[in-house]
Amino acid sequence: MGCIISSEAIEDAPSPTSTSARSTVGGEVYVFVPGLRSPKFVDLKELLQGSVSTDLASRLQLLRSQVLIACGKNSSASKSRRRRLHQQDTPTANDLEKALVNYLPILLGFVTGGEKLSSGIVFDWINVEDEKKETALGSVYYEVLSVLHLLGLLALQEANTFLTPRPPAEGYSSKVTGESKRNAIELFLKAASFFECALRAVLPNTPDDIKAKLPADLIEAMFRAMENQALGQGVELQLGFAVDNLKASLAVKRRLACEHVKVWDEANDKIGMVPLGDEWREKHLLFVKWKLCEAKAGAYYFHGLILDEGYEDNTHAQALTCLKAADSFLKESQKIKMEFGNTEPLSKVPPLWGAMKYLSEKIPREVLMKVRTFREHYRQEKLPLTIPELPVFPLALTAEEYDLPPVDPAWEKESGYEGRHTLTSDLPAFLAKRDLNPKQNGVKSDLRGARPMSPTPQMVQAR
Repeated sequence: MGCIISSEAIEDAPSPTSTSARSTVGGEVYVFVPGLRSPKFVDLKELLQGSVSTDLASRLQLLRSQVLIACGKNSSASKSRRRRLHQQDTPTANDLEKALVNYLPILLGFVTGGEKLSSGIVFDWINVEDEKKETALGSVYYEVLSVLHLLGLLALQEANTFLTPRPPAEGYSSKVTGESKRNAIELFLKAASFFECALRAVLPNTPDDIKAKLPADLIEAMFRAMENQALGQGVELQLGFAVDNLKASLAVKRRLACEHVKVWDEANDKIGMVPLGDEWREKHLLFVKWKLCEAKAGAYYFHGLILDEGYEDNTHAQALTCLKAADSFLKESQKIKMEFGNTEPLSKVPPLWGAMKYLSEKIPREVLMKVRTFREHYRQEKLPLTIPELPVFPLALTAEEYDLPPVDPAWEKESGYEGRHTLTSDLPAFLAKRDLNPKQNGVKSDLRGARPMSPTPQMVQAR
């Protein structure tokens, strides 16, 4: 299988530590990525000796070692990369993503059809948002969750790069192009698809005792929060495009703004359920609250404008109440944004941009104008005691499902395993221990009792 990277080679590579894994928020934060979890070295060849072939163990060791090396290089290059965000020669994140994608297929052979052979393998990762700095678990499901989580955060990190303005040319102000924003939306959807895959295909199959030991970074509530965060920032960009489009109607803008509120409200609920460590708790919570307040400011503004065009009783009073609520949420968002930047670890507060730049100019002006108009023409209407409810719309921006890749063909060469098909068509094929003495075994394996990872297309076929 070629040369294998030894433990000595791993030790010579840039080693991700709890310090290097932590702070990637030193620059302007357009997308919140607290840091990337980092794997620690495990001698898989030694642990799997006698359980699988030497070739398979060596291939597994090689692919995981490539992840470790790429992780170390990505971590050590994070600061310099922020200084040259828009240069083309920034391969470290791409190298890490490629290493993770290459590692996943061979890893799936251990959990397709139920976990096997991993009770003696302890996978160790450095955490970011958990109270404990490291978590070591004897489960390949834990390793798969860690890989999907890291892939999602890499996509968010790259989206932040696209949304960071280019250094201004002489005589011009810094600017984020429409193409960069569209690329960022694609990356938000990509990140959401990795988080959704973990929720749909991996966590349901993870044993309860392993779930109970998962770090805060990998629990269900965190994956839900991060999926909604990715989608929320995608909707924010969509709203920005609508605001810049003179042909976009108020109804379209209000719908996007209400979807924006819905997705950030769900993110806020989920992140509140995550037992975050003290180091990142306040920072992460403030980011979500900041974005939720911005979303509400936009939604109440556009809802107020639409109500003001109506002819129903008391509609102008309701419109004014919505606009005042928009102004309050706008001021609250600006306050929380400053608090977010000043919370450890310190980060640079980005300037107003996109939809929020537009709203920060429009909302205060519209409130003053509508207050004057209301006093002059609609004094007879009574202001409502509570803010009118926003209309509810289903989220239009959704990520395509990320399907786990086929199991690595290296498993075909294992003499002790074979591909099998289930008795029902709704369950995928799975990898199982080959029965070497069928005559001595009077009871056939109950295929319905297998725990396939769903969906996993094109499973390994029997040789």
